[in-house]
Amino acid sequence: MTSCKVACRIMHQLLSILHPLLFRNAPSKPLSVTFTQQTHVVNAPVKKRERLFALDLARFVAMLGMMQGHVLDALVRPEVLDITQFPWNFWHAARGLTAPVFLVVSGAVHAFANKRGDDGLIREDVLAKRIRWAITIMGIGYLLLFPANRLWDLPFVPADVMRPFLAVNILQLTGATMLLFVITMRKTRSVANMGHVALITAMTILSLTPIVSAISWTGILPPAIIAYVNTSVGSLFPIFPFSAFLFFGVALGSYLHGIPEEQRDVQLKKYGWRIGGTIAAVAWALHFMALEQGVPMEALENASSALLAIRRLGLVLMIFSAAVWVLQRTYRLREWYSLFGNKSLYIYITHLILLFGTPWWNGIGRTHYRAFDLPTGILLTAGIIGSTLLFAWSMDKLGRTPFRPELRTGFNIAFTCVLGWLLLV
Repeated sequence: MTSCKVACRIMHQLLSILHPLLFRNAPSKPLSVTFTQQTHVVNAPVKKRERLFALDLARFVAMLGMMQGHVLDALVRPEVLDITQFPWNFWHAARGLTAPVFLVVSGAVHAFANKRGDDGLIREDVLAKRIRWAITIMGIGYLLLFPANRLWDLPFVPADVMRPFLAVNILQLTGATMLLFVITMRKTRSVANMGHVALITAMTILSLTPIVSAISWTGILPPAIIAYVNTSVGSLFPIFPFSAFLFFGVALGSYLHGIPEEQRDVQLKKYGWRIGGTIAAVAWALHFMALEQGVPMEALENASSALLAIRRLGLVLMIFSAAVWVLQRTYRLREWYSLFGNKSLYIYITHLILLFGTPWWNGIGRTHYRAFDLPTGILLTAGIIGSTLLFAWSMDKLGRTPFRPELRTGFNIAFTCVLGWLLLV
């Protein structure tokens, strides 16, 4: 208990030092409000859910960056896309920001989306919905990389083919992190309390990342579970450290929830680049200090690097500031940003199917893997991105069409039956 009090005292002292430097003229104290707001609940009148259009824009841009990165990397010859040379080294670094942006935005949205009961706790039906959604997107993540035509063929799949199937992608990471969210947030009694817990959880994940990455889990855990822990079995998005981004997003959303709606974009624009720039600068300084001490570059620039995650977090906050700036100049397009931001799952699935196909038919990314020159790759990239956005728009339009409930139920049953037939027959 004493150590906790000391840690809290140090945190408050640090915030009191940073506040005059980073948060001049702020209507309330960013970050520190997360620690000091009361956790009792006063039930406010229900109002229409506020949209954070700047975060929608940031997520949409991240999805565009993800799509062009996947397509160019899969289709263009590697001697053309030499990531050790300019400008492709910057392109490669920018690709590493797409998942953190998506995760932080997703976390921020959860601070607004989780409805609470009279006792202040997140409602049980909301938590159950989160669990079902987490399991669903994890299943989709595995299905996209299913290594056989039928379930019965799985025992005969070679180990080198099973490896990418078991590796955790962004869908599986998001699902697993949502389950962690339910576990850690179910007892919180206010949005401010949720932000407090989220910040502690994110910092804990980052703190444990070097330890978890250094442990050899082979023989302790099965490969399918190790894939969620670190990169040793080929995962690009292990929980340590990537889940921290979503919890940092929850903390950010908790703070934005607690300030007047008209001040949210103002503070994102004004203070995001200050806080983010400070975090990124400190991370870069520690990076070069570590290099001077003989730490290899591979240890600092891999998916399990906590220091890289901290640097990316700083850059993400700076991106949010830039998103507000762009939003203010393109405000008439805000509904499009929201539409495509909300259809991120459709965008992710559709572009991968167009690029790589499915377990039952091949896409161009399999039949012509890294076979094209740059102009052809750019043309194909534009085609896949355009087709994906058109499909996402169509699904949004279809979702707004007032079909009868039994018709929707029939469609879902038919889709499930077709998928089951493909997997079993």
